[in-house]
Amino acid sequence: MKKSWRLKVISANLYHLTSVLPRYKQSFLVINVLMATLIILFTSSCGKAEKSVKTVTEEENVVMELEVESKIIFKMHMSDLEDYYDDLEEAVEVQNWEKIKAYAMQMKNTSPVILTGRWKEELPYDFVMLDTKYHLHTLALVEAAEAREMVKLNIEYDNVKQTCDDCHEKYKKKES
Repeated sequence: MKKSWRLKVISANLYHLTSVLPRYKQSFLVINVLMATLIILFTSSCGKAEKSVKTVTEEENVVMELEVESKIIFKMHMSDLEDYYDDLEEAVEVQNWEKIKAYAMQMKNTSPVILTGRWKEELPYDFVMLDTKYHLHTLALVEAAEAREMVKLNIEYDNVKQTCDDCHEKYKKKES
């Protein structure tokens, strides 16, 4: 679970406080009293803006609509990504390692999160996680292509395809 910015500020301030006070030869009791007072002040000023675990879990189960800056540009780039995937598939069939590596690099350098034109915080958590999973598998795909390991390449190729399919199942609108 990620730390909120408030906790980061509190821990940074406490760290600085504990490192500065001993330099001025303050007593141990005074330092503890000051730290306890600061902790109480910081925690009481944090408010109730944090979400409960139950709320976060409920939100994760809800499929949110993926909003992009420009649907036309996003679809165009996703179409390019699909073309890279198809080209990679053909290169794998004939075991052309230079093309395999080139198409794997093109896939690795494409980020669906960036293509949305939005900040990660504005996008559904699952979409960002699928993008991260996609990048891990495309990086492994590039490594397999560079090592010319066909077994690993096929495994990562299937993993990339599965990640794309999972994302499309969740976020791609069915066009009638």
